[in-house]
Amino acid sequence: MEDYTMKQNRIFNYMKVASLCGVMVLSATSCSDDFFNINNPNEISSSTFWKSENDALMALTGCYDAMQDGNLNNDYIDGWKFGFLCRETCTDNGGHTWGNWMLGSTIAQGTSTPNDECFSMYWNANYELIKRCNALIEKVDGIDMSDEKKAAYKGEAIALRALGYCNLVSVFRDVPYLEKPLTLAECQPERNTKEEIATKVLADLKTYIPGIPAKGAAEKGRLTQEGAYAIMGRLALFTKHYDEAIEAYNHVIGKYSLFKSGDGSDGYKNFSELFTEKNEECDEVILGVHYAGPGLNEGQTFSISWGGPMNAIEATRNLCDDYYCTDGLPIDKSPLFKGKTGKDAYDKDHPDFARYENRDPRLKGTLFVPGMKWLNDVYDYDKDSNPDGKKVPSASQVAIMKWFVPENMANEYDGSLDYYVIRYAEVLLSLSEAMIEKGGYSQEQITKYINEVRERVHMPKVEDVEGTGLSQEQLRQIVRHERRVELAFEDLRFADLYRWGEWKDAIDRMNKEFSTYGPGDYERSYRGAQDDVWPIPQNEIDTDKNLKQHKEWGGE
Repeated sequence: MEDYTMKQNRIFNYMKVASLCGVMVLSATSCSDDFFNINNPNEISSSTFWKSENDALMALTGCYDAMQDGNLNNDYIDGWKFGFLCRETCTDNGGHTWGNWMLGSTIAQGTSTPNDECFSMYWNANYELIKRCNALIEKVDGIDMSDEKKAAYKGEAIALRALGYCNLVSVFRDVPYLEKPLTLAECQPERNTKEEIATKVLADLKTYIPGIPAKGAAEKGRLTQEGAYAIMGRLALFTKHYDEAIEAYNHVIGKYSLFKSGDGSDGYKNFSELFTEKNEECDEVILGVHYAGPGLNEGQTFSISWGGPMNAIEATRNLCDDYYCTDGLPIDKSPLFKGKTGKDAYDKDHPDFARYENRDPRLKGTLFVPGMKWLNDVYDYDKDSNPDGKKVPSASQVAIMKWFVPENMANEYDGSLDYYVIRYAEVLLSLSEAMIEKGGYSQEQITKYINEVRERVHMPKVEDVEGTGLSQEQLRQIVRHERRVELAFEDLRFADLYRWGEWKDAIDRMNKEFSTYGPGDYERSYRGAQDDVWPIPQNEIDTDKNLKQHKEWGGE
């Protein structure tokens, strides 16, 4: 196998070995008495593979490779994928300018069914990751390599598997828990509860994370021990195991740092330049999926924009309004806000340029709004004063900036910008949230982490705006707001809204947006409890007699 050049703190994925590709590309729902296809004499079989450390590395590379799936940590808007951008634009953070054509649009509209392809796409992508990890976990102990390396490989696979389960239980809630490759006799698993899965996965993480090398000792591109604890913290937080979340995150605190550009004096650059190729290896990125291109068959497609701001998916006016003014106050309370109200605020013929000024720098680091520059073009159209100017192409007048690369549009179908699965800002906010929910912590203990995130972009501290002596509910709303404006379009919004019980509130916010500012992409509706959880894909129900649909969707 070729020598791998791997970048620190990023997923290594330069697999070029055809035989490994052949054995790894199995349907996520397929079952076999052997992990490998041994009917083809030209393919590697389990009797000849799983022998050397080289084999173990190839298998581990296959686990990381699954992270690049277009329905997981990539996207392909015109390639019929349900990736992280398409998913998040189903929430109150985004919308689909192309309407019903877009995968997931039925979730936003409250018209989805178990037959919708978006559900099976995400289900299969995560179970493919889990399947590959399970194969390595089962076989690594029998490989001729040191115990130390076996512990590291197994620990990494268990942590990546945990991430797959975290993804699944966050939206599907109760799913089959698979901890080993399935044989034909075991091919119809039952559904486990979210709590059962969390308990088992957290126990495994506690046991095996210590075997993963810590930051500084881990090989470049490999998951660090702290990165595994960050995965554990996310799963524990999302499943309300707050003690375990706090314990896990405390293993990460102080081991990484927030990115700052140059001397840190420009709050906008401190945030916006984080999401650029030149800073992919910065100390904030705890777990990233590495893409390389062009021409290496390792590029990403989530940055496709067709020559300007993406016009198929977009951000919402509600999200845009949620970014405070630079004094730390909401736009309806800050004297710094000079924008219009009502339908004039987002008039397509007469954009309200003033509303985007004096705002949290993360607004323009996340969103593309009228008056901003895309490469060499300023989008400053006004029907009367500048009719030849360029228009922001989204129905909401708010496009997405984060993850797009105007300076490299020539290679947008083979991009090399990495995707960040977990970064240090998330850890800081998640630890704050876990402490709030657990109770017993002082405001100072909690807000120091929130303030660290705010201070990076020169926004005021909590104590300077919201005050001291805040209640649990007040602190809860502060951290939830901070998560939204800091982590928008990082594939966390569905999980956040569902675990907070706020999906209905999100739909109500969107309908209020339409009534306040005028029509957007499409009307949204809430049908009740069934919209608070994704259905088990119907094709899984049809092929597994033991797998039952959620009761909210007509099952048992």
